[in-house]
Amino acid sequence: MERYGCFEIRTSCGSCGQPVPVNGPFKEVACGACFEKVVIPPDIIAGFMNDFEEEYEGRADREGSGGTLMSGSGTYKYGQWRLAPRCSSCKKQLVLSDTPGVISCECGLKYNQYGTPEWLTGLVPSLRKCISQEALSEDGSSVNPVFDNESLKPVVMSCPQCSGALSISAASERIMACRYCDSEVYVPDAIWTRLHPVKKVQEWFACFEGKTEKQLKTERRLKDKKEEEDSLKGWKAKTSTKRTSKKFRPFLIYTGALAGLSIIAVACVSFATDKGFGESFSTVLPIVVMAAFMGIPLSFVFTAMFSPAPVETKKCREAMAKLATARGWQHSGIETRLAIGSINENYKGRDIEIDPGDDYAIEIEVEDSSIFLKTEPPGYPPEDLQRFTTGDSVFDTLFPFRYAKPGLASRIDNSPDQARTLLAPVFLFLERWGSRLGMLQVDWSSVSVHITPGCYEIMDMGGRYVLADDLEPLFEDMMKLARGIEELSGRKQ
Repeated sequence: MERYGCFEIRTSCGSCGQPVPVNGPFKEVACGACFEKVVIPPDIIAGFMNDFEEEYEGRADREGSGGTLMSGSGTYKYGQWRLAPRCSSCKKQLVLSDTPGVISCECGLKYNQYGTPEWLTGLVPSLRKCISQEALSEDGSSVNPVFDNESLKPVVMSCPQCSGALSISAASERIMACRYCDSEVYVPDAIWTRLHPVKKVQEWFACFEGKTEKQLKTERRLKDKKEEEDSLKGWKAKTSTKRTSKKFRPFLIYTGALAGLSIIAVACVSFATDKGFGESFSTVLPIVVMAAFMGIPLSFVFTAMFSPAPVETKKCREAMAKLATARGWQHSGIETRLAIGSINENYKGRDIEIDPGDDYAIEIEVEDSSIFLKTEPPGYPPEDLQRFTTGDSVFDTLFPFRYAKPGLASRIDNSPDQARTLLAPVFLFLERWGSRLGMLQVDWSSVSVHITPGCYEIMDMGGRYVLADDLEPLFEDMMKLARGIEELSGRKQ
């Protein structure tokens, strides 16, 4: 069912400061005072329309609201009402056409009816057509309406210098040359304003149909959550098996060894005493039980004592100290012998944190990332982001949480080749570190990573660590990744 809205918008000229009416969904309008072009960002017009759509159901016919919007592109005063297209002069309802073109009111006032401008298609999905007195050009600027015949007739005045007759039309310059004496003549205000009537704020109309932007976002969000849940089911099954095998490796080794020794002991007792297997097992069982209770904790301690992790963490600590010394940074948190320490500094204009003992060993600041990626839950992307699929099974499996700003997400979804181009900084990073990646997160303010050595096992006395030879290369690649994400976010969407 069609829904109609009426809009009145005006801004001001950045050159002369005079009010400038925005009498339609235009990207550009001309100032009536100095004739400079005033650019209107599409998201400003889209914002007014989407706000109107959200409030539509709560309004009665002819009811509306207004206010002032301040943005980086300027200040806008606006009014919007739930109102079907009508003539601004006689207030009679306009009869719309099924095709774009000029429609006329009974009183003679003409209006232009046209479809959704291309630049608003994605921003206002429910917009179907617009109606305004000013026409819309192909480049998105407004086209002044045709004035009445009287205002188009040339005006004759005398040259102040030689009294020659000057014919002045709407095409004439404000300061024109006399064709008789070649003097420069300034056209008086009375004649100029008659030939160039001052543009006033006019009401214009929009027709909406179908689902609003808010409804589509809600549906998409529910779909994204369903996909996310399905993805995480598979992810949990894979990672839980992997982690259990790592976690209980010492226990499994000890259990296997104990079982083998028990069988050998039963066989030896049976052979030495001529007892049956059952009797021999009863004799050996108490010894096996005692060995099990004493041996399980001892196996973990034994594994921890001979684990290479303490040696590696010591090397990581030394690499941290070397990295800090080379750049004049502070290496803090090294009071105890086993501590690796951390670095919190500003490097090349970015806040950095290097802390192998934390969930993420390295964290680099980024500004307003347009993507959100996470290798494991929990993940809470902002509401204005949209889930995407790259078509690369390794990438999509690695990141159960993968979101981007809607325009970017749509481009990534278009094809795997385009996804690889747009997400090149992430793919390049994964080519080098993906096989050993433990955790990676990209959010709106930072990129964070921990490679496989940082995933410690039970009783690992060394805690988390990064291999000494990897520390500086990983850090530099993280800096490149942060820069690439900012460049991606700065591209036109």
